[in-house]
Amino acid sequence: MIPQLPLLDLIDSEEGAGLRRIFHEKRLESGSLLRAPNGEDQVFIVRSGRIRVYFATPEQELSLGYLTATDMFSTHTRALLQATQATELLVARRDVLERQLGRYPALQATIVRVLAMVLSQAMTLIEDLAFHPVKRRIARYLLRSAARHKIPVAVDSLILVELSMEEIAALLGTTRQTASTELNAMIHAGGIARQGRRHIRICDPERLYLWAGADHPAGI
Repeated sequence: MIPQLPLLDLIDSEEGAGLRRIFHEKRLESGSLLRAPNGEDQVFIVRSGRIRVYFATPEQELSLGYLTATDMFSTHTRALLQATQATELLVARRDVLERQLGRYPALQATIVRVLAMVLSQAMTLIEDLAFHPVKRRIARYLLRSAARHKIPVAVDSLILVELSMEEIAALLGTTRQTASTELNAMIHAGGIARQGRRHIRICDPERLYLWAGADHPAGI
C-alpha cells in the first residue's frame, strides 16, 4: 500500500516515483498567464509561488482564490490562471492523472480541499456582491484573515494581510480606488490601523465586528 504522505513529499519519494514520471516541470514569471497548449486539459500542482484564479472583463476582474504550494487545479475551467510571483509547477495531462487517483489518496484529498476552497470563496464573493457594501466586505475579509491565521480579534492584535490592495479589491469585487478609500475611512474612524506594509492592527474589535455585520467570526 502506498503511504499517505503529503502530496509533494509523496511525489518526491521513492514510493511516488511512478506518479512523478507523469508530471513535467513548468516555471512562470510573476504576471504570466498559465495556458495549456492547444487547449489540452491539464492538471497542475503548485510546487512554489502563487497562482491567482480569476475571471476578467475589459472593465473588471474578480478573483476566486489563490493557489499556493501543494495546491492542485485544472486548466479545464473558464477561469484565468496567473502567477502573482515567480512560480514553479508540476503539470500533467488530466486523463493520464485521473488513472492514478485510486492509487494515491493524497491526490484525492488535495483535489477536494482546493475545490472546497475555491467554491467557498466563490460563494463568499456572490454573497458580498449581492448583500454587502464595500466597507463590510473589507471588514469581513479582515476577520476571515484573522481566523485563518488563528489571530484573536482583540485590541492590538495584528492581522497579516498577504495581498496587495489591488489583489484585495479583485477578491472583493470592487476597484482598487474604492477599496483603498473605504480602508482609509476605517483607519480614520479608529477601528483599525496600519502596522507596516503587511499588517493591520485591531484598535476597536467591536467596531470591526459592527462593520462586518457579525458578532463572531463564524458569522462571516
